Amino acid sequence: MKATIRIPTEQYAFVEIEDEFETREDVRDAYDEIHAEYKGGSGLDAKEYNDAVDRYLSEGTGDAEQYLKMSKFQQDVIQVIKRSVKRINK
Repeated sequence: MKATIRIPTEQYAFVEIEDEFETREDVRDAYDEIHAEYKGGSGLDAKEYNDAVDRYLSEGTGDAEQYLKMSKFQQDVIQVIKRSVKRINK
């Protein structure tokens, strides 16, 4: 099946990719992967990400460069943890 994937990059701007896919799930996976690259960093591997979460929980701080390399989802999880720690430590 031929599909066109449009990824918003800015207001009124997008990247368009046209390709052949086997299934709808393949289209969705491609969209998620490409979208992640345009939103936030490309993501840390599991070990680096676990180290970042552990550091934040144990020391209450993180590395700004490492944070910028995280995917949007990884950054969102860190922010949820950060807010939770603040609420618990009131």
